[in-house]
Amino acid sequence: MKLNKLVLFVTLTVFVASYAAAAADVNDSNTGNKLTFEQRMQKRISVDFRNTPIDDVLRIIADQSGVDIVKSPKVIGNVTATLTNIPLEEALNNILITQGYGYVASNNMLRVLPLDEMNEASERLVSKIYRIAYANVAEVEASLKKFISSRGSLSSNPGTSNIMVIDSESKIKAIDAYMEEIDRITPQIEVEARIYDITSKDRMDLGIEWQVGRNTTYTSGGKAAYGTAGILSTGENPTGSTNPFETGAFSGSTGKTQSTTGALRFGWLTPTLDIDALLRAQKENIDAKLLANPRILVLDNQKADIKIVSEIPYQQITDTSSGGSIGSTAFREVGVELEVTPHVTREAMVRLQLKPKFSVQTGSVIIGTATNTFSQPVVDKREADTTLLVENGRTIVLGGLRKKETTKQINKIPFLGDMPVVGAAFRFQGDDSTISELVVFITPRIIDNPVLTPTELQQLKVTDFNGPPPVYTNAEEPIAKKVAKKK
Repeated sequence: MKLNKLVLFVTLTVFVASYAAAAADVNDSNTGNKLTFEQRMQKRISVDFRNTPIDDVLRIIADQSGVDIVKSPKVIGNVTATLTNIPLEEALNNILITQGYGYVASNNMLRVLPLDEMNEASERLVSKIYRIAYANVAEVEASLKKFISSRGSLSSNPGTSNIMVIDSESKIKAIDAYMEEIDRITPQIEVEARIYDITSKDRMDLGIEWQVGRNTTYTSGGKAAYGTAGILSTGENPTGSTNPFETGAFSGSTGKTQSTTGALRFGWLTPTLDIDALLRAQKENIDAKLLANPRILVLDNQKADIKIVSEIPYQQITDTSSGGSIGSTAFREVGVELEVTPHVTREAMVRLQLKPKFSVQTGSVIIGTATNTFSQPVVDKREADTTLLVENGRTIVLGGLRKKETTKQINKIPFLGDMPVVGAAFRFQGDDSTISELVVFITPRIIDNPVLTPTELQQLKVTDFNGPPPVYTNAEEPIAKKVAKKK
């Protein structure tokens, strides 16, 4: 019993001594007054650590200075440091900064945190509601989710176009600047396109078409032949056995030129012999055809797609699991298509991402079996994908969608046409070269306030339709007249 009382007495004595020592640490040794938190942060300490866990380091510093310290679970590691008579604030800063940590002081205590969390921890959370006027609420919310801090949160209401953000003061200030930039009137761009198909055709038929025969004044029927003085006209080959008539001809035209324009024709006539020859020369034709002139108004950074197409039906064959096939009608689009995405730069220029496409049916092929055949369209398609920078209102041209077709044909009489020099009279050569180029003229215009041009206003008036006059019953007509008089 006496031993238990002695142990209890010793324990109480140690507790009182510890409390007195702690109280003495918090009080000024000279005046005995209680030190403020700022004064305790300037209290000088001396410590010596050798690879000591940071938990023990903070506990020892807290015991010497009388300052309460709370540590984040992310603060880990060992400390090696020797400090002699150093103010607590300076000692704590230097020990923590070497480990990548820092502290935030509140009214009566310190919080030790990683450096990347200190700014957030030192600021209070505030809330703010933003009303989105021009931008898309869902897109703004998605961008803010990557912007707010780990302590922040946000919610939106697409019905009222409002977004509420809760975050630190510095984040809210940054969000204010971000909202001012993105939630504003978006410029609109009018994109006008003129799509031309420019075709250049070079055609040449080089050779001689001739006809030769002995002169006679009688046909096979015994009558005088056509022509002056009974002379046969070119191309008239009498039939029958009338003598003494003999004739021969070589017509080797390849038909590349569509007329005899630029041709040279000559003849040689004697009392007994008639020769008629035709020499054709080159012909060139250039044709520019406007395929489409679409014009569209689109918001900045939005995609616009213009289609002027025709749908060609064809049979699509699908094999079945039983070994047969099923035919269904499908459609293939041919025509002009333009996809454009504009963006207005700071210098009032327009960056355009263009995808022009042009297709036309050039023929058809027959596929299928011996008993089942289907006609499939053959489509010639040209397209491009490019990005360019254009001054506002300036027209640029996008070319290069070029196609060239060349054919060459030679007609000749065997053996005679292969003879040197003389063989040219029995040989006819034709060349056909067609160059087709799709040229797109693009004109972007930045539109601040869309208005109709005088021509468009006139076109709008043409489309006005007042509708039929109302029809009233006998009972409704007096009431309708009263209402009309009041108006």
